[in-house]
Amino acid sequence: MRFMLHYRILRILTLILILTSHDSFSQKTEVDVGMVNTEKYPEISGNLWVRDPQGLDLESVKFIENDKPVAVSFGQLSKSDSLATNKQIVFLIKNAEDEAEYNWYKSVLIQAFNNGVIKSGDQVDVVAFSSMIEDHMLFPNTFSFTDSKSELIKKIDNIRNQRRLDNKGKVQTHLAINEALAKLEALKIKLPGGLFVLSDDHSISPAFTGESPGTRSKRLNIPIYGITYRKADVFYDIEELCQQTYGRYTATVESTAAANSLVEFLKEFEKRHAGVYYPFTYNTTFEKDGKSHIVKIDSKKGQSAFGLLIPSKTFMEWVKDNWILCTVILVVLIVLLIVLLLLNKNNKLKKQQLEAERQRQISQMEEQQAVADRKMQLQDNELKRIRDEELRAAQEAERQKNQAAQEQEDKRQLQKMMERGNLPWFEYRFGTESGSYQIQSPRLSVGRDESNVWRINHPTVSRKHFQLNFKDYVYTIADAGSSNGLFVNNHKISQAELKHGDCIQIGEIMLTFHI
Repeated sequence: MRFMLHYRILRILTLILILTSHDSFSQKTEVDVGMVNTEKYPEISGNLWVRDPQGLDLESVKFIENDKPVAVSFGQLSKSDSLATNKQIVFLIKNAEDEAEYNWYKSVLIQAFNNGVIKSGDQVDVVAFSSMIEDHMLFPNTFSFTDSKSELIKKIDNIRNQRRLDNKGKVQTHLAINEALAKLEALKIKLPGGLFVLSDDHSISPAFTGESPGTRSKRLNIPIYGITYRKADVFYDIEELCQQTYGRYTATVESTAAANSLVEFLKEFEKRHAGVYYPFTYNTTFEKDGKSHIVKIDSKKGQSAFGLLIPSKTFMEWVKDNWILCTVILVVLIVLLIVLLLLNKNNKLKKQQLEAERQRQISQMEEQQAVADRKMQLQDNELKRIRDEELRAAQEAERQKNQAAQEQEDKRQLQKMMERGNLPWFEYRFGTESGSYQIQSPRLSVGRDESNVWRINHPTVSRKHFQLNFKDYVYTIADAGSSNGLFVNNHKISQAELKHGDCIQIGEIMLTFHI
């Protein structure tokens, strides 16, 4: 009964972890899994979440267990029924030299704002861009969010006060987008975020040395929407950028039509941002062992994985599968019982003989003193043995107490780790190989030796390379005496506090820490 109770509690905690981890995890992948159910083992059911609001080609989706694909049946695409109530939007406007162009942008935004698309609790800002000066293109170069329509209109009017007179055709919309995305990433926004670009700039995209706007937008799950002034029949590369990041795009010469499109974009923003779901079922190949297994997901949209907690066997199932072992154990127990009975009978006989001998010795007056001495010596030995046993028992109790305290502390810290809704993980990259490793303990040792929790068998990794500890919401990484050293964000360290997104280098392997 206690076994079944513990099993059910573990099942409930795992289900809560999967449900609460979806929001934060979905901001980093194209596909994910939620609502996993194993009650009908070996049948597994759940929902496959897809970031692309148009869905995906299910024929390209593979669920992989033990490096082998399993046959999965998918249901019909469905929209999310739990949407965010607010959004965080940045309107990025080209500070055009043409007054008519600026007035067109202004008209589009004011018409849209007057249509009630900004709700109470939304976080909205309006910034302008032109040419690169002093390493930034955005003015103002810090965000100031509000849900006040009047304040937003003032921001639009203030754009002309910061007009860049040295523009001279150097506008690069992609650079401005990348700068805005970088600032949003630094803010670590929690609401569904989006970037709305009003610009007719169709200059050639610059050669990026780091992340391109499309790559960064998809990583941050901040889609890009575009509204182009003037000619609708001219292809602008921002249109392709909108498609890549699951935003939307429109081009028109009529401001009211553009404003109506913007209203439509904003009204459906939270719904598109939430992605879509496909119900799925399949029969797992994992045996009933009560352990958590990793199921990989591979698709044209990207790769992901989820933990699958397989139920444990019941006692009767275990007996049925191990009937030979159970029979051997039963026979051994019967033999032990017979041996114990025989030993007990023999001990009684020996006690009787000893008692007779003792009575004989007592009857002999000359041996009384010798008997007393022997008894005293036996008592001293017995007292010493009892003290030794008490000392060993106390030491064992203290050891068990310390061990239990450490285990309890680990559990408490693990619960704190999971308060964010998911366990942290490392993304690793070596050459063309990449993957992820989920951190499931507040104390993680990493190195080439098999004694480590996470073994990385690579010649540039030391036997004991580093130790990661979590305590009271703080992650600390420390060098464990490695030969090649430990680097965090390109700085060699012996110990440092670890933050979300920090890059760690051990030998030739790059790790990215995610909370």
